[in-house]
This record gives sequence, structure tokens and C-alpha cells, in this order.
Amino acid sequence: MIKAYPDRTFPAFMRVLGDLLTIAWTIAWAALGWLIYQTVLGLQVIADGITSTGATFNAWIASFRNAVPTGIPFLSQFLLDTATTLQRYSGDQLVSAGHQVHQAIFQLAIVLAVLVALPPILLVLVPYGTWRWRDMREVGAALAFVRIASLTGRADQARAVLAYRAVSTLSFRQLMSASADPVGDIAERRYDRLANAMLIRAGLDPTRLAPTDLPELPAHRGD
Repeated sequence: MIKAYPDRTFPAFMRVLGDLLTIAWTIAWAALGWLIYQTVLGLQVIADGITSTGATFNAWIASFRNAVPTGIPFLSQFLLDTATTLQRYSGDQLVSAGHQVHQAIFQLAIVLAVLVALPPILLVLVPYGTWRWRDMREVGAALAFVRIASLTGRADQARAVLAYRAVSTLSFRQLMSASADPVGDIAERRYDRLANAMLIRAGLDPTRLAPTDLPELPAHRGD
């Protein structure tokens, strides 16, 4: 059983506050990572300019190739070969370099965004999320314990279990705050104060362990 928040107001408020702060922290760093991604990605304008320059050179070379007169021995072929060489070592090179720079900037933007945003997010989210998961399971298990004891009419026995658990797990300060004489309470079976302290520590309202009202059996008459 999972119970997200304790019964008492202040512990529940503190957990809600912790959840909200963790969410806000995650959103803030994620937004910063996205901002860095967009900023670095803006450098792709340079790569696009290189690609555009190469395409312009290729267009000029294509126009030059179309303007070469045909039928002139040696000269026509020489001019066409020169245009092809110029395209290979100028326009095509610029277009290829522009595409490579464009892809490199994209990859750099992703890497920088992840390296900036992910570590601080995990630094808070992993320990807090682990603690919250364990806390919800612990409160849920305590609630299941109380419900079963109440439904089966064993509230008094459950208080005894909680009292002994309080003596074994609470700090001395918490123990003496719960009862002025915890040893005497255990010896004389006064379990209420210790059991209530244990329930409060578990995040539950002590009234959840109210005794079940069982129907009173009629008195037997021996006539």
C-alpha cells in the first residue's frame, strides 16, 4: 500500500513543499538546458551560410559551364574541365563543410544541454525521489497495519506491538516526550501514549487505531 502524504498537517505540508521545490528545481534546470540548446543551435546560421556560399559558387560555375561555346577543339573541353575542377574544390567542398558543421553544432547543442541540466537534476531528484518512495511505502504499510488491526478487532494488541516498537526504535528524547515513565507503561500495560507516539512518527493520526465497536453479548442466565 502507498500513502503519499501523512495524516498530520505539518508533516504533510513539509512533504508537499519538498515535492514542489524538487519539481521547481527540475523545471528550472531543464529550462536552462533548453535555453543553452537553443543558443548553441543558433550557430547553425554560420553553417547554413557556408552551405549557401557553396551553392552560390556551384550556381556560378553551372552558368559558366552553360556559357562555354561548343565545337571549339581543345578549348571547349578545357573550359568544361576547369569548371568541373572549380566545382569539386570550391562549391562542393563548401556545401559538404556546411553540412558537417551544421550536424556538429546540433550534436554540440545536445551534449552541452545535457551536461548542464542533467547532473543537478539527478543530484536532487535521485536521493529525494528515493527517500519519498520509501516514505510513502512506510506510511502506507503503517496504514495497512492499523486498518487490519481495527477491522479484526485487535486494536489493543496492535497498541501493545506499537508500544514495544516505540521503546525499541524511538530516541530517548522522543521516548521521554511521549511518556514520563515508558518502562512503567510497558510493565503495567499502559500502551496508549507510546503507541500514539509511534503512530505519529509513522505519519498517521492516532485516532485511526480506534477500538472497533463490537456488539455486546447478552449475559447468560442460568435458571
